[in-house]
Amino acid sequence: MRLFKNPQMKIGEIRIEDIKIDKTSKDDVPRLLAGLQSIYSDKELLKKISDIMMEEMLPEVNKKDGRQGMDFWQIFVLHILKRGANIDYERLRDYANSHIETRHFLGLSFEGGGIKLGLQTIKNNLGLMSEEVIKKINIEIVKHGHKLLPNNATSDLRVRGDSFVFKTGVEYPTDIGLLEDSLIGAITGIGKLCSKYKLNGWRESESAIRKAKRLKNKAQQSKKFRNKKNPDKYQEQTAKPHKKLISYALKILTKITNSKKEIEGAIEEATESIKSENEKGLKSLQKDKEKIDNIDFYIKEAERQINQIERRVINGEVIPHSEKTFSVYKTYTEWINKGKAGVPFELGVRVAVMEDSNRFILNHKIMYNQTDEKIAVSFLKDTKAMFPNISSISYDRGFWSKENLEGLKSLGVKVAMPKKGRLNKQDAERQNSDEYKNAKDKHSAVESAINALQHHGGDICRDYSKDKFESHVASSIISKNLIRIGDIIIEKEQKRLRRKKYTFQHHSLKQAA
Repeated sequence: MRLFKNPQMKIGEIRIEDIKIDKTSKDDVPRLLAGLQSIYSDKELLKKISDIMMEEMLPEVNKKDGRQGMDFWQIFVLHILKRGANIDYERLRDYANSHIETRHFLGLSFEGGGIKLGLQTIKNNLGLMSEEVIKKINIEIVKHGHKLLPNNATSDLRVRGDSFVFKTGVEYPTDIGLLEDSLIGAITGIGKLCSKYKLNGWRESESAIRKAKRLKNKAQQSKKFRNKKNPDKYQEQTAKPHKKLISYALKILTKITNSKKEIEGAIEEATESIKSENEKGLKSLQKDKEKIDNIDFYIKEAERQINQIERRVINGEVIPHSEKTFSVYKTYTEWINKGKAGVPFELGVRVAVMEDSNRFILNHKIMYNQTDEKIAVSFLKDTKAMFPNISSISYDRGFWSKENLEGLKSLGVKVAMPKKGRLNKQDAERQNSDEYKNAKDKHSAVESAINALQHHGGDICRDYSKDKFESHVASSIISKNLIRIGDIIIEKEQKRLRRKKYTFQHHSLKQAA
């Protein structure tokens, strides 16, 4: 059973609207909680968020039956808090169990010891929020943030777009390192399945992993002593350790392939013998088939790396960039060179963001195997569908192409985008106009937004799956927007207190006179 938020309050629980937040603090958490309090106080907005989460999350599950699960509001609060404070799961668990204001926002209390959330419970529930759900919620939150501002600040939105590299947290990729990762993944997977189906051959799987690591380290160390001027010495010092690693890898892969066939046969027998009514058993067998598919992937990746090691080390070939992979576990990782000073390359995925002049991030796009100029028009088109009152757009030179300029103008917005290369007369007139210069002067503020985003979980993602990476990106965007709402509320409160203080002093002086 799942609820958005249990309406039945418990002993010691405080209404979220009545929670007192330290608005003098400069820390991220009070500002984030102020933003959450603001959206919870808007019942119309809260109903929209509730409908999105109840419909989109776990659509195949009947949310009215079964044992009580974590409320969707609690999942949302913890998800946003993890990104906004840029903390790991262990610290998030401590916040959920020990932080007074956080527990009040979760609808928990300290009475009678209170409910304590487990680490695995938090991990499992936070993984339920997808990028699509968070994007829909973000649209509603940005609209709520615009309502807190004067009408003249939100009637015509001036937006600016840019991209940055969202790191995936992988180590520097080498062919022998990727071969090691592939072997470890395959050995670990086949060892667990053999243990489950009581098949022999992998009792010492950990020993096999240690040997693979040892041979990899020897091959890695051999590069320090290579001498290509003396081919015999080079073969002895460098090629020989690599050949030993390849030989052992091929031996292990053959053994894994044979064991995999035995497991597939055992799964087929179990599938035939199991009854169709036994859903739990069928699901277990389906998961085992998925594990077999993962082992197949590791085998293919290991064979690819063996081929590249032979070509590079033994045959002296240069491997083309298009044939390389940069992570076995995070296959979506790209090698990106944006030409920044002191940053020769970055390992991650490009993410484009669209920020308005009120410092809200309206939209984002994860650019798998895409560059800036490929998404300039479509990105604005998608954002304009969410916020039709966009009146102007500014991009940097990386988004330039003649087709993009025409495409952006066709969307009915004013465009500030510098041309690459030499300017002709028409482009010079366009870029010398006061309107263009004004937009370009304010464009650099998007770099500040990206920097703020990177301080709120938008710098590096440690999760492995592609879905969790996308969810991580989206939740860092929404946490940044909630902190912005918190800043607006705190700024208004501080202005009110200053005005009240001045009024009190004015009346006191008048009475004294």
